[in-house]
Amino acid sequence: MTKFIFICSLLLSLSCLANAGQNDTLNQFMGEWEGAGKQDNGTQWSIRVNIRPTLYVIDYPSLTCGGVLTLIKTTDTSLVFKETLTYGIAQCINQGEVVLNKVAEHKAGYHWTK
Repeated sequence: MTKFIFICSLLLSLSCLANAGQNDTLNQFMGEWEGAGKQDNGTQWSIRVNIRPTLYVIDYPSLTCGGVLTLIKTTDTSLVFKETLTYGIAQCINQGEVVLNKVAEHKAGYHWTK
């Protein structure tokens, strides 16, 4: 069996702002984030991450797959999730780890590994 190792990094833009006055890391990421991923071979795809108080969802619209994120841990500036695809599993790699890092106001870095 071939083992796949995949790393992706990109910047996501916040399209829905978190509520003002909330200081913990999770609240800094509340809202919908959109961006594009790019592999080393030049392949690109769209990404949408939606962070709500009790639900974390990820979609890859151009790949027609997506699912839910399970929060594993937080740091001062990042969230670490396990990704579980719930649709389009044949088109995407399931069970990756997603890290969102706060880069700047309204900008986050996205890093995916298997």
